[in-house]
Amino acid sequence: MASCFLDFLPLETPRLRIRQYCSTDLEPTRQMSQNPELRKWLLSGVYSDKEHEEYVRISSAADTKDFVVEEKTTKRVVGEMTFHLWEVKKTWEMGWLILPEFQGKGYASEAAKALLKVGFEKMRLHRIVAMAHPENAASWRVMEKIGMRKEGTYLQSIPKSDGTWWDGVSYAILASEYKAQVKDQ
Repeated sequence: MASCFLDFLPLETPRLRIRQYCSTDLEPTRQMSQNPELRKWLLSGVYSDKEHEEYVRISSAADTKDFVVEEKTTKRVVGEMTFHLWEVKKTWEMGWLILPEFQGKGYASEAAKALLKVGFEKMRLHRIVAMAHPENAASWRVMEKIGMRKEGTYLQSIPKSDGTWWDGVSYAILASEYKAQVKDQ
């Protein structure tokens, strides 16, 4: 049983390539780190130039959890996917960040479906989860579109640096649910 996601990269869909970060991604990914509107849903907030450089360096390492998403034909960076072990074995968490000019084109759903396929069919995971803020409707719509089901809302579950709290909405899909969906397609 393969368990290293990096073994399956680059991962290709009809329009996208999901791959590991590399040093040449510093400029093409800067907007993802520094766009306030895009990062308003992330605890880490907006990165400085130095923080962005460190992020790209860390994301280029073998133990990374964040991956570049690019258009196959143009090689333009459209966003990133997060995919990593969650709190228990055989359960992974996924997430996405799509640049504003590429939102609304189905890229997050397409990339997320590719992660579900690898996670369940190649890595033999039991469960894949995703979290979003209740106000981030675009994100939880992606979760529903790819077949995840809402499990609950966690009130004031994410501490912010200013002393306030964010709520979180939890979605998940089991391997058995994924297999039933694939069978019905």
